[in-house]
Amino acid sequence: MKHQHTLLIAMALMLTLLSACVAPVATPPSDAGIGEVATPTAVAEETEANAVSTICEPGFRPFAHFAGETCVPENPQRIVTLTDQNALLPLLELGVKPVGSAGRLRNDGSGIFRRTDGFDTAGIEFLGDFTQPNLEGIAAMQPDLIVGYEWHADQYETFSQIAPTVLIQIFDRPLDEVLIDFALLADAQETAETLHEAYQAQIDRITEGLGDRRTSLSVVILNPVSATEFYRVYNTGQAIGTVMGALGVAGMALPEEEESTDGPLSIEVISEHLGDVILVLDYSGEQTDPVVDEFLASPILNSQPTAQAAQVYRIDGSRTVGSAWVRMQIFLDTLEEILLNPTIDVDVIQE
Repeated sequence: MKHQHTLLIAMALMLTLLSACVAPVATPPSDAGIGEVATPTAVAEETEANAVSTICEPGFRPFAHFAGETCVPENPQRIVTLTDQNALLPLLELGVKPVGSAGRLRNDGSGIFRRTDGFDTAGIEFLGDFTQPNLEGIAAMQPDLIVGYEWHADQYETFSQIAPTVLIQIFDRPLDEVLIDFALLADAQETAETLHEAYQAQIDRITEGLGDRRTSLSVVILNPVSATEFYRVYNTGQAIGTVMGALGVAGMALPEEEESTDGPLSIEVISEHLGDVILVLDYSGEQTDPVVDEFLASPILNSQPTAQAAQVYRIDGSRTVGSAWVRMQIFLDTLEEILLNPTIDVDVIQE
């Protein structure tokens, strides 16, 4: 109770100090912030699709997003992000450095900003796990803009009382669309267009290199959560799903009979989830639990034809997963090395 009382006092004081900065929120049109399929001119198209109607005070501009329409600062100086890989990372890639961010708590209680390898996170305050960001810590940072994603929708009103809050839709759409929204928020459209053009060039190069094999080679991506359980990754968005969807390689589409990708699945049914190539995501650089080693050593997995053909590959998830162009580009580099290898057997699995 004492902790709750202290929290309420701190929040009340901060709300008083920040109330003048909180801008109005209006309900957007149903397609606000979504935009069209990304192309080299997608930034311009997205700008039109993101058209908003809210009238803001001087120094603010309207921005349509997952939770509504919000007046955001034209030149924010103290951004706080509610998640690492889905808000902090894409802003860092655009050259915007928040003052604080939620991230992920490790098993030992220490904090980490996942997927931010290669970016400068020095001086960014850790504000708790993204599943439950530290409200008191966020208020103490005196942010002028808070950025999260749809995971935080239930707490949107709470965050909005601290500072103008934007929730970018991450799931259920291609990541290149998501990243264009971040560019619009950060007013970094030119940077995003350059990054998008480089990404599309990689897609085109690999597609051309695959040639006819693109329709015969099947790829399955697995995300182990224990030695005997895994999730299967489909082409339903985020970095890996977006890349595989763009390449059009077989094996990545969500089966029509599947209502969702919820799991996990038992390794006992691994024979129902095989491809000519199996990619296994490894996050051991962020976690201490060696589940991937145990999963890859499973006799059940190693008895399958893909393993017998030595076409099961460990992929560094910490470098290939996350909401950033660079994560998709690194994943494409990995795919290029594996899938364009002339010795790859495209007939391991007979349909």
